[in-house]
Amino acid sequence: MKRLTKTMLGGTGLVSALFVLSACTSEVSPSGTADVSGLQEKITGLEKKLADQSEKNSEQNKKIEDLEKKLEELSSTVIAVNEPGGENNGSAGKGDGVLITFAQYEKLEVGMAVEEVIDILGGEGEALSEAENMVVYNYKGTGGSGANAVIAFQGGKLLTKAQSGLE
Repeated sequence: MKRLTKTMLGGTGLVSALFVLSACTSEVSPSGTADVSGLQEKITGLEKKLADQSEKNSEQNKKIEDLEKKLEELSSTVIAVNEPGGENNGSAGKGDGVLITFAQYEKLEVGMAVEEVIDILGGEGEALSEAENMVVYNYKGTGGSGANAVIAFQGGKLLTKAQSGLE
């Protein structure tokens, strides 16, 4: 008797579970097939969002790639300038506070290396302007008020010089 009751309850439980499951599933059309048009629309919408996101990711990856190329170019330029034998235009600092004379100024010749000029003048001047491979320095001079010299280097070599009031 107990066995028969269990079987009947088990069968009743199975029928109840199937009834609940059928109530939770998609709507069924009169022909007996599930209505999937709503699901198709949702899938289409999600696919469009995914495609848009992929396009945005692609654009961002391109921008990152371009920035990495620029960084690499700049890094290689800095390495080339800082390596021995590379172009040295001196440091672009505030200078060594050196006062130069007209005699020192006259020893400078176009084409001299930065190191030679620094040796003659006794230090670096104040950097006024710095470009990719060019630096312009100002040196305060001995003499009257405002005595100075302006010296420009390009590619590590003295490009031009000018002075005013040096003694």
